[in-house]
Amino acid sequence: MLTSKARGTARKSVRAAILDAARRLYFAHGADGVSARKIAQAVGCSPTALYLYYRNVDDLLEHLRMEGHALLAACLRRVDPALPAIEQVRAMGRAYYEFGAKHPHYYALMFSLRSTETPRREAVQREMQTLMLLRDVVRTGMDRRELRRDLDVMVVTNALWAQIHGLTALTVSRLLMETAPGQQGEVLEAILDGAARWLAP
Repeated sequence: MLTSKARGTARKSVRAAILDAARRLYFAHGADGVSARKIAQAVGCSPTALYLYYRNVDDLLEHLRMEGHALLAACLRRVDPALPAIEQVRAMGRAYYEFGAKHPHYYALMFSLRSTETPRREAVQREMQTLMLLRDVVRTGMDRRELRRDLDVMVVTNALWAQIHGLTALTVSRLLMETAPGQQGEVLEAILDGAARWLAP
């Protein structure tokens, strides 16, 4: 007979296997390729067994979305906090863009596909966390007079996010490769230069 600890470990193992299978299916076929039946086949269990661990397929995709946000947040946190604020903004912009370019499946799931259900509070908080990392850099830069102080912190944060997100979304959709073949890096730096001029005190 399994001990309670062993049962807990077994549950975690099955839960992780289900999420791994969903991730592989999503990366290979998109959201339409993820179904309870296909996941069950990959894991070797019945489709109904999935609902012992996740509410539904949307819940699974939500967990994958949160994985993406955690990865993006980790990329942004690697920016050196000792840099001047404007250089941190530049570095975060590059990190955001590179994340999208390297992880297009996560990026599409994070920002293009939304659950039909009302998102849970913790999911919304995780999604906002990456934006708040940028907000903290902007606020600190203003406090240190490294960035202009006549602007609202959240207006600046959202404006910066909108610019770099727009460029990254174009890259992930491969549209930028058609309109600016081989010039993606130059377009990125042009956007960052414009932001730096706007924020210069």
